Amino acid sequence: MEKKFIHLNDFYRILIGEVPPEFYIELIIRTLVIYALITFGMKYLGKRTAAELSRSELAAISTLAATTGLVLLSPDRGLVCPIIVLSVILLIRKFVNRRNYKSQRFEVLVEGKRSTLVIDGEMQWQEMQKVRVSKEQLFAQVRDAGIIHLGLVKRLYMEASGSFSLLKETNPHPGLPAIPDWDKEFLAEQQTCQDWKVCENCGHHQQPRETTCPVCHSTCWVNPIMEKES
Repeated sequence: MEKKFIHLNDFYRILIGEVPPEFYIELIIRTLVIYALITFGMKYLGKRTAAELSRSELAAISTLAATTGLVLLSPDRGLVCPIIVLSVILLIRKFVNRRNYKSQRFEVLVEGKRSTLVIDGEMQWQEMQKVRVSKEQLFAQVRDAGIIHLGLVKRLYMEASGSFSLLKETNPHPGLPAIPDWDKEFLAEQQTCQDWKVCENCGHHQQPRETTCPVCHSTCWVNPIMEKES
């Protein structure tokens, strides 16, 4: 629209737009059809679309949303386009699901693979760098599970969907605090283990004659915290 046709007192253009009023009756029909289409699509794309999405599921939903959004508000576009798009998406998802079931290599290629970020209370620094998870992001996930130090963590996985799964240690040992550095009052309440040293950067348990951490190459060692004696 040219600038000369834009006036702030043109309330008809602001409220109604350049489409005839009858289009808003059609808009109600389009909305009902698109709503039903998306509901149908999400049902047959799988239950996980209502929870955590994999790569292929996210791509399918994004494609469907982009297509339906354009058709919904554009009076010159018909409803056949999103129906075709949904049909193609369903065929792709059916093919991907079958291939995922038959080939683990294909599943890893399409959906990604799980990463192990903590093993026996020690952060896997190289794996964290690969998946671009920082130390603070990892600690946030640990604290979310109600855990205050890494000695309580047996495994922390980052799933292919991007979610985290934590398995607690059945035989806890002293570990690197997951408490933020600025919460000095809470840190001071914790009981430290004077017989152990762990890497301040990744939580690696210092072995005899180790001056540099073999995991992250840090030279800073601290006393880990442990469960308080009851």
